[in-house]
Amino acid sequence: MTAKPEPAPELTLDAAYFGRWLSAAAELFERDAARLTALDAAAGDGDHGANMVRGFGAVREAAAQNAPGTPGELFSLAGTTLTNSVGGASGPLFGTALRRTGKRLGAAEAVTLPEFAAALRAGAEAVGKLGGAVPGDSTLLDALLPALDALDARGSSAEGALDAPGSAGDALGVREITDALSAASAAALAGAEGTGAMQARKGRASYLGERSIGHEDAGAHSVVLLFDALVLAADPKWAPRPAATARAEEPTVAADPAAKGGRVGVVLVSHSREVAEATVELAKAMVGSGDIAPVYAAGGTDDGRIGTSAERIHAAALKADEGKGVAVLCDMGSAVLTVQALLSGSDDRVLPAGTRIVDAPFVEGAVGVVVTASVGGDLDMVLAAGEDARNYRKG
Repeated sequence: MTAKPEPAPELTLDAAYFGRWLSAAAELFERDAARLTALDAAAGDGDHGANMVRGFGAVREAAAQNAPGTPGELFSLAGTTLTNSVGGASGPLFGTALRRTGKRLGAAEAVTLPEFAAALRAGAEAVGKLGGAVPGDSTLLDALLPALDALDARGSSAEGALDAPGSAGDALGVREITDALSAASAAALAGAEGTGAMQARKGRASYLGERSIGHEDAGAHSVVLLFDALVLAADPKWAPRPAATARAEEPTVAADPAAKGGRVGVVLVSHSREVAEATVELAKAMVGSGDIAPVYAAGGTDDGRIGTSAERIHAAALKADEGKGVAVLCDMGSAVLTVQALLSGSDDRVLPAGTRIVDAPFVEGAVGVVVTASVGGDLDMVLAAGEDARNYRKG
C-alpha cells in the first residue's frame, strides 16, 4: 500500500507570524545598517541606517513586552513605537504606514494574503498623503507600490487555490506564501534600484535637485528589507537569534577618523550659549550614536551674556580642527562679523587653516553640516550640505 504524502506545511498570517517578521526585520536592519547609512549619506542626512536599527529594535522590545494578540494590534503598536523612537522622516513615514495597516486589518486574529496586501496599500496611501509623494519622486513608495502590485497578483492566485474544489482550511502553504512574498521582494528591489535614475522630489535629497540623480533612495531599500523579513518569517525553520545576542550596537556612521586622517570640524556660533549648545546636541542626535565629527558650541560672551566672543570662537575652532578644515555656522550678523574679523587677520588670534563660514540657516544647516562631516565628507561637501539647507521647504 502506497503511503499518503504528508501535507505541505501551512502558514497562518496571525500575530505570531508578524511577530517573527518584526524580529527578522530588526535583524536585517542591524545587518544592513552601514549600507543604508551610506546610501542616505550620498544625498540625505546620513542617519537612515542608525534610525532604522533604533526604531525596529524598539519595536521588537515593545512587541515582546505587550504581546499583541492580533495582527492589527501588532502593526498599530509597531507604527506608534517607530514614530516615537525614530528621528528624521523615517519615524513618521514608516510609522504612519504601519499604523494605517494595523487599522485596516482591524481585530481579526488572522488575515488572508489579499487582506494583508490591501491593508499595506492603505498604509502606502497614507504615506503618500503625509509626504505629498507620488511614484517617481524617488521615495520609499517607488519600492512599496511595485511590491504591492506583485503581491496582489501572486496573492490572489494563491488564495484562489484555497477556494478550489477539495481545498480546506484557512491557511496557505508555506511555499505558496513564500513565492508570493519573494515576488513582492524582488519587485521592491527593482523599484529601489530604479530610484537611482530619478530626480528626488521629496525629502532631504530633493534639495540637491538634479544632483540627486544617480543616488538610490535609502528608504526604498528599507522597504526591500521589510519584504525580505516577511519571507524569512514564513520559513518554519527560521527563528530569531537568542535575546542575549539579538541586539547589535547602532552602526558606526563614519570610519575611524584616525584612519581617515581626520574629519572636518564644526563650530556653531550663536548669541546665546544655550542655543549654541542645544543645537550641537540636536545635530549629534540626528547623527545617532555612531562616530560623530568634532562639533563645538561657541555661544554667548565670556561672562555669560547675550553676544559673541572672539575668544570662545577661536578656542572652539582649535578644538574642532583635525586638519581637514573647520566649518563655522553663525546665527546672526554680528556673529558673522566676529568670525570674519578672525579670518581677516585683524585679530591676534588665528583660526585653523581651511576655516570657512557656512552660508546656511543655523539649525537646519547645523544638522546637514554635522551629519555630512560625520560620514567623512570633505570641506566642500560639508559646506554644500549646509548651503543646501537654504532651500528647505516647510509648506
